[in-house]
Amino acid sequence: MKYSILTILIGCGLSVAMAQQVTKVHVGDNQNYGITYSLPAQVVHIHAEAECKQIKAGIFAPYAEKYLGLKDVPMEDEIRWTITDVQMSNEVVADSARSYHITFSDKVLSPTFFLGPQGQLLGINKEPQLLVQASNEEESQSETNAENASLAPELHAANVMNEELLKAGSKSKQAEIAARQIFRIRESRLNLLTGEVDNLPADGASFQLVLDNLLAQEAAYMELFTGVVTTIKASNDYTILPKEQMQQVLFRFSSHYGFVDADDLSGEPYMLQVSVTDDKRKVPVQLDSKGKPKPQATGIAYLVPGRAQVSVSYKGKNICQKEWTMGQFGHVEQLPTTQFTNKKAPASALLDASTGAIELYNN
Repeated sequence: MKYSILTILIGCGLSVAMAQQVTKVHVGDNQNYGITYSLPAQVVHIHAEAECKQIKAGIFAPYAEKYLGLKDVPMEDEIRWTITDVQMSNEVVADSARSYHITFSDKVLSPTFFLGPQGQLLGINKEPQLLVQASNEEESQSETNAENASLAPELHAANVMNEELLKAGSKSKQAEIAARQIFRIRESRLNLLTGEVDNLPADGASFQLVLDNLLAQEAAYMELFTGVVTTIKASNDYTILPKEQMQQVLFRFSSHYGFVDADDLSGEPYMLQVSVTDDKRKVPVQLDSKGKPKPQATGIAYLVPGRAQVSVSYKGKNICQKEWTMGQFGHVEQLPTTQFTNKKAPASALLDASTGAIELYNN
């Protein structure tokens, strides 16, 4: 296959700003007057986020409408997974299939090369500026203020199953008692807010504590009817190195189990598609004055890049799609080495770090 996919499970994603290192290599400093370099390719990172809702039905769910007027409460336990977000980004890597070694004579001016952190060629006789890879979006941070945290105890349905409820003769009677208690709590909270109580709390903190306790009690009784919903989150990362047009299953996703293997038919497929929108891989034939093909020049390689669109779809609908200029969908051209070893006026060039294309050329 002409592509590779690497799947990594992660717990959270971090956006990091990083300056790309540039290494200066003067050919004359090397004993063999040679240098090895690479041209760039691009990998695509796909980040998929999911959410799981674990629903525990309330023991009085069948009576929720009769006693509380609540409709559509869950009647049975359920686990429900959903995809919440799919994002896509790209990253430059050295193309191992386009690595080159070139040597120079010790009798000519020695050019200086500037290489990226993975050995990709960035400049010749001219130093590129440091490139910064960073997300434009600020990382959101959430903080918990301990002083504002509620002091009320967290209550659940099991905490309010008192003697009166347990001794009731039937489940219908239990539900009626629980509903009546909910209305009593609501009435007490209303009286507290309107000041229609004999002994108001002494200060604001005490008032808030009493109010929070009433809310916690009501929520615990409500759980007997509405049930409990627990939410958990998960994410998967996928990395792909596209080298051809392709369409395949990126991952499968089950509403019961979440992310599953690509060959697990319990999940619905999320499809990955790479479409080459500007294919520059075919090397154009240069003709001489007699109409015969010119021999391909040799020298310092650079890229004429193409473009490709990458998309993730579900049931035929695109949920994430981006298009980039990519070196792997282009062809290699050559710059004559003699232009960079001219003692009187050596040429200089800068290459685009992402695509391997000529960005600046001074001859």
